[in-house]
Amino acid sequence: MPRPHPRVLVITSCTGEKQFKPEHQLTLDDFRDPTRRRERETELAEYACPAGDLYTGMQHLRLMEGVRALRDAFGPEVLEVEILSAGYGLISEHQKIVPYEVTFNGMKGHEVDAWAEHLGVHQAMEQRLVNADLVFFLLGDNYLRAVQLPIRTNADQTLVFLASGGAAQKMPDLVAHTFVLPLSNQDAKRYRYGLVGLKGFLFKQFAEAAVAQPNLLKQMQTQPELFRQVINQGLETPDQQLALTTLLDAVPTTPKVSRSTAVPRPAKDEFLPIPDVPPAPNRHLGMQYFIPDWDDRVDPTYDFLNDQITPDRDPYTDDVYAHQVYDVPNYDGILVSKVVVDGSQKKRARVEAVGIHDFIRFQGQVMGDCGAFGYIKEDEPPYNTVEILDYYENLGFDFGVSIDHLIVGPFAAPGIREKRYDLTIHNAQDFLEKHRAGSYTFTPIGVAQGWNPETYADAVKENIRIGYDYIALGGLARAQSREIIEIMQAVRPHLMPDTRLHLFGVARINAIPVFRHLGITSFDSASPLRRAWLGSEANYHTLSSKMYPAVRIPPVDGQGVRVKRLIEAGVSDRDTLKDLEQGALKAMRAFDQGTLGLEETLDALLAYDELLELPRDGKVDPAEQAKRRVKHERMYRDLLRDRPWKACDCVICQEVGVEVVIFRGNDRNRRRGFHNTRAFYLRFQELLAKLRDPQP
Repeated sequence: MPRPHPRVLVITSCTGEKQFKPEHQLTLDDFRDPTRRRERETELAEYACPAGDLYTGMQHLRLMEGVRALRDAFGPEVLEVEILSAGYGLISEHQKIVPYEVTFNGMKGHEVDAWAEHLGVHQAMEQRLVNADLVFFLLGDNYLRAVQLPIRTNADQTLVFLASGGAAQKMPDLVAHTFVLPLSNQDAKRYRYGLVGLKGFLFKQFAEAAVAQPNLLKQMQTQPELFRQVINQGLETPDQQLALTTLLDAVPTTPKVSRSTAVPRPAKDEFLPIPDVPPAPNRHLGMQYFIPDWDDRVDPTYDFLNDQITPDRDPYTDDVYAHQVYDVPNYDGILVSKVVVDGSQKKRARVEAVGIHDFIRFQGQVMGDCGAFGYIKEDEPPYNTVEILDYYENLGFDFGVSIDHLIVGPFAAPGIREKRYDLTIHNAQDFLEKHRAGSYTFTPIGVAQGWNPETYADAVKENIRIGYDYIALGGLARAQSREIIEIMQAVRPHLMPDTRLHLFGVARINAIPVFRHLGITSFDSASPLRRAWLGSEANYHTLSSKMYPAVRIPPVDGQGVRVKRLIEAGVSDRDTLKDLEQGALKAMRAFDQGTLGLEETLDALLAYDELLELPRDGKVDPAEQAKRRVKHERMYRDLLRDRPWKACDCVICQEVGVEVVIFRGNDRNRRRGFHNTRAFYLRFQELLAKLRDPQP
């Protein structure tokens, strides 16, 4: 059966702006030494996230908005995104990485060539292009140079390059049908968007047009010049617009068929609608929340006023978990992945010495899995069944998950996905058979992987046939809620009254009622915790569901990358920044004590904050600086006006007060994450109570 759309691939570049920039990010020297890199990645493991989520540069943000629009319209398999990273090489948007400070920009030509050769960029690019029909390249000059054109293509492929005028003139002949759109500062003015993010912006414009004209993607394979016409549509004269409209109208279209499983988008803060199907037979089993463990601990006697950790402290023995801070844990259990336990030999030895419960100081339920994201690029998992069974048993896990292999991104391509699907099912059967034959005491969990509702349903059905009464759905952490609901609607008819169903990596309050209705009995996610330091507007959560920003007051002393770049660019000197930093801290504390007004506090915060706009090419853009001030003034005013930390009765807000809403280092940020997890769990419990006892 022919594909309804071409296989689309987008090649984009990494950006200097990232979701978070901890001290001591990976450097070029770290990437040169594989052993050192692994050690440094372990140190930064708390910041690890999929590459698609890490970058926050304007090109990447606009690009991903376009990507989401296409996936919403045509399904998640319509396109894939690969990112050319100057540190990691060519990587999938799904690959987990840690923050780093390496870029091809600024390298001399011969340095770009040598480092790209070391990373194997050219070979990786050719391999990745093999299964693609329509490829978009969104690369700056040095990143395009790193590809080392020409590359091997075939006559059935179409390549679209968004490049500088200079790069466009040097574009070599390729076998594939090639269209090059040169972009300059004049184009940035014409499209009314900054040159730095222009490529992503134009792709988003194209994506929105493709959603409106479903056959446009297929048309692009033979007429890639349509790209220019589509993005120019709003800029052309009326006659030219009419010509384009006539051209697009001539493209045959197939109306999208409304499926009974389609889930409408909810309005903000509304719960997702429950499909008109009977409740799952296991609904009486209730629902539990597990939090993944990533060594989320804080120094219990941290000195906030002087920003000093406790002298001579041992982070492993002296720091405390959230369930030690609060009298009652704010989760029903903890998920610990093997890749986390194996993060260092020292840690693994400690866990083996005392067992998993004592190591994390938690006597509730502990679930273990292999951490499939850690070996996603391998052809096969690096473990065998007996090894994993003994690992779960010897360390004292309550639940152990069979060995699975993720089917996401490029690993969901035909030929690969079937192999991973069969391997996951085979491992689940082998796992349960050997568990029954041995003297293992933990509860086994089988895994269902798939690439559409039908394959997930078949995998769940097979796990039940094998004999599992606890099954986990994997590979859906980044799926949209309506996609998960479609999968659950396919899975629900196969569930038994005693079947427990776990959802890996998803915690969404607005989806709890429908997930429970369709058979989910447990789930895990660290999202509420990590939102404390990811993003800029929803770092502090409340029981009312309203979210607030945390006030950015980065330390001037130390190894902070942002302050270092500001000083190097001559934005300000260290002494001035230090004075403004301390002034902002003093103002927040005085405001908390009621000795300083809102406007005076806001002035002190913005005096420091407006200098924190990062320079580009050694200079700060005044327009971007002004935008930052306007945005942060609005956010911070809202926070100061409501003072949510004053209304919170949790032990963290009561003990550290205003420090909890200051974005500044692990001991503030992670405490705020503990608070967020509590807010999520209390809302979750309240919602479950209402679902158990619906009001008349």
